[in-house]
Amino acid sequence: MPRFSIRRTLAVGNLRAFLRLEVGVGQDASAPSCGGAENLADGLQKARRTSQKRAKRIRALKAELAELGAARAGDARLLDYLLSDAFDRRAPWVTGIQVAGKTYGRGSRHASPRLGEFFRAFPESSRGRVLEPGSLEGAMTVELAKRAREVVGLEARPESVERAEFLKGLFGARNAAFHLTNLEEDDLSSYGAFDAVFCCGLLYHLPNPRAFVERLAAVSPNLYLDTQYARPEWDLSRREGLWGWVRREDAADPQSGVSGTAFWPTLDELQRLLSESGYGHIETLSLLPDNRHGPRVHLAARRRP
Repeated sequence: MPRFSIRRTLAVGNLRAFLRLEVGVGQDASAPSCGGAENLADGLQKARRTSQKRAKRIRALKAELAELGAARAGDARLLDYLLSDAFDRRAPWVTGIQVAGKTYGRGSRHASPRLGEFFRAFPESSRGRVLEPGSLEGAMTVELAKRAREVVGLEARPESVERAEFLKGLFGARNAAFHLTNLEEDDLSSYGAFDAVFCCGLLYHLPNPRAFVERLAAVSPNLYLDTQYARPEWDLSRREGLWGWVRREDAADPQSGVSGTAFWPTLDELQRLLSESGYGHIETLSLLPDNRHGPRVHLAARRRP
């Protein structure tokens, strides 16, 4: 219960005004002062009764909050069980998905600057139509869908598309669509035109990068490309008129290509490929020559009008 102390230097009228403001009781300020000590005692008593009511209400609210907290803890445990079961039934996952502060699927999730780079490079993609070839399990797709009007994800493996559809439902990404596609051969124009292409971690899994980039240029004027490249000192060969390095692929690995080999152009050849495919403005957003999986680059390319 609050304690009220009276200082001898404080006028009775001022204290009565304080009680009225703090507790809502006491005489009106315009009323004449009479029986100051009696009125002060009466005000203090009313203040105590009001404080007792408040204390009782506070105890009741604390009890309700404790019950609500227990219910929420129970709901959190149930949610964790259901999510763990849903992710386990679709395992093994390549990506880690964070829900309610916990990561499901893969054991860890690493922050990536790619989404920020993409939307800064192509602001028209916000509320626009975005193509994501190589969407894998849809983790990036549902993030793109938070800002884009529509996102189309293309993937070569049925199990990855199934996981992507699960994430779409889990996060309510109704503006995302996933299609099973042979990215090495299929005509991408059947999916329509796009404001921008978000192509991350795919090109270096393909055997014929030139043919693929040319198909991307045919459906969108803007390309965000995150890929690995070959160093000039490596054992290079020539393919599709480009100098690069042939890498073996394991089709059984969900993060690998579906063909036996992939072709990595050198960085200079990669930029030449983009230029010859119609991209007049090419900007290097991130250059990661010491990436542990191989030299990597993030590029933003705009097609000539």
